[in-house]
Amino acid sequence: MGHAWIDGRPVSVPEAVAAAAELIGGSRLPVVTGLATDVAGICAALGLARIAGAVIDHQASAAIYPAITAIRDSGMMIGAPAEIRRRADRVLIVGDAFAQSPDLPDFLFDHEPDLGRETRGKREIRWLGAPEGSADIPGASVEPIACPADDTADALAMIRAAVAGHRFGEGPITGEQAAAIAAWAKGAGFGCAIFAIAGMDELAIEMLSGLVFDLNAETRFTSLPLFGPEQAFSAALVATWTTGFPLRVGFGRGFADHDPDLYDAGHLIASGEADLAVHVAGLAGAASPEPDWSGRLPVIAIGEGAASWANPPRIRFDAGMAGRDHDGVLHNERFGGFVPFAATETGAQPPAADVLAAIAAALGNATTGAAA
Repeated sequence: MGHAWIDGRPVSVPEAVAAAAELIGGSRLPVVTGLATDVAGICAALGLARIAGAVIDHQASAAIYPAITAIRDSGMMIGAPAEIRRRADRVLIVGDAFAQSPDLPDFLFDHEPDLGRETRGKREIRWLGAPEGSADIPGASVEPIACPADDTADALAMIRAAVAGHRFGEGPITGEQAAAIAAWAKGAGFGCAIFAIAGMDELAIEMLSGLVFDLNAETRFTSLPLFGPEQAFSAALVATWTTGFPLRVGFGRGFADHDPDLYDAGHLIASGEADLAVHVAGLAGAASPEPDWSGRLPVIAIGEGAASWANPPRIRFDAGMAGRDHDGVLHNERFGGFVPFAATETGAQPPAADVLAAIAAALGNATTGAAA
């Protein structure tokens, strides 16, 4: 099973697995993070965290937490991209929606709606807060509406008030613009609001989600949140069906415990509460730079890239990259759900899931032996 190093010295994988289990077993509060990997890797990381009594948190949790909070607290109507492509006649894009998904507009908009009598053959797009130079979408008519990114929540509140027939004052857009967008959205046969999680705060996301709910009183409307390429939303979904909670989760009390503030891995490391990190970077094409906390505590690194860290990990395992070296399952934004993928290369290294499972098994055997 692959290659491994302890303090920069090449060792057998079983030796490194045993050393990793011993290091985790002696830790006061380990954190399992990174988590740029496939579904199997995330499941294995959760299994290791459970046995270790660790905190588990994705490296991109902070970027998607406004949406996780909105979904958890208020709910959200989410559509499938293929349905939006074929049904949506009126699309409200909010902010720099496609910054991390530059190929998605071609998929969504190069095909005219062809399902439903009211929507067939026509599509109108209004773009609230369109970045300069980005309001050009091939094959679609786009009306840009200027709005500073920091004022998105206020603009959406004006539109939501107009939909409900409530009074509202001036804001980042004019009252006439808010009323016009509201009337336009209410006239949709099948409408959709598209936005990138990374570009909006919690209040703006909750306001947009509420607007979609309100519009469904008179027409059909949905939303398409875009979560970015690092599989952070995948990790949140896997954690939810595994533990009952989205990340962030801690197992230090002997059961899954969810607290988005208490179990922030970066905060736990910065404060010195965490004394060991297991960092997983097993996703082809994902940016996995050296964490800014890597010199503060011992690290067990699984994946590629850690060999060049300025602060080398205590234990390092090579692992195959999901999406390149082995088959697996990833969350796909174009599909709007989980899809299987096939390896594009013949990789000699094991998946991150196998390395994590081996460490969990060694740790489980060690704790069982200690209990006996």
